[in-house]
Amino acid sequence: MNPFNPETTADRVLVFLRKKIGQPVEPKRLVKELKCSPENVVEAIGELRSWGYTIKADRNGRYTLTGIPDSYLSAEIAYHLGTKMIGRKIYAYQTVQSTNTIAAQLAAMKAPEGTLVIAEHQTRGRGRLGREWHSPEKVGLYCSLILYPKIHPTQAPGISLMTAVALAETINSYDEIDVKIKWPNDVLISGMKAAGILTELSAELDRVEYVIVGVGVNLNQKRSDFPSELRETATSVRIGTKEKVNRRQFLQRFLRNFEKEYFVFSKSGLKEARKNLLKYSALLNQEIKLKMGRKTIIGTVIDIDALGRLVLDTREGIIPFNAGEVSTH
Repeated sequence: MNPFNPETTADRVLVFLRKKIGQPVEPKRLVKELKCSPENVVEAIGELRSWGYTIKADRNGRYTLTGIPDSYLSAEIAYHLGTKMIGRKIYAYQTVQSTNTIAAQLAAMKAPEGTLVIAEHQTRGRGRLGREWHSPEKVGLYCSLILYPKIHPTQAPGISLMTAVALAETINSYDEIDVKIKWPNDVLISGMKAAGILTELSAELDRVEYVIVGVGVNLNQKRSDFPSELRETATSVRIGTKEKVNRRQFLQRFLRNFEKEYFVFSKSGLKEARKNLLKYSALLNQEIKLKMGRKTIIGTVIDIDALGRLVLDTREGIIPFNAGEVSTH
């Protein structure tokens, strides 16, 4: 775990060197600027190197930051993030069972809204309907956000959909590739699954206490990185764009897009997001099968309404559905 704490010497040294990246810095300047001892500076440099930063020391003892690790370090995520609330508090881990589980524990302790929990690797990453989310190290994005929306529980499904819009917009910002949203919680690239969203909430009858938004994105996987059973259905942003993605920059773009969508959602629900939802929809005007337990409904998708429900034209008429497993074949 590397929680960013601007009060620690290592993080303060990092902030200073980050501003001077590629430029040699005198140790005595760090001592003066940070009001610490030379020994503190040496210890901080060692700690930063253990986190994966490349810091060179020349024969005059000057330090130069020359390399940033491809890791989800709290200080790197926070650097130039530019959000007002989302991601302002960050808990970064190497390995966890599930970021959603940790986020729920933090929410129960009243962690600030917008708190981000992120990990390089999940041993029990969860998807919808109890499925496992494949979470290999160093290639994906696995994170959870804590929200305290002032909404009725019936509006909560809209949070998954506005998250999907934020993800679709983020992926689409890299290239004009075929990005779609598959209701209720998947983002597709060229018809194959690239990202999934798992929202979990604590609520009473008439109000939501908190919502945990879990996000898993396949970023830099190559086809051979997926288990054989997923290679025909899963893809990654790297496969879609044919370029390796800077994972930290992707995360920062997503957090900015998410905050924009969430602020609008907090004021007017899905009203504003519906335009993009329909634009990105993989199901609009498609005949689908919607499975709910043992019951299967066949119909044509004609809308996603203001509560995030999938509206089908069926033999029994036009009916909105707020849950179900969709198939198009």
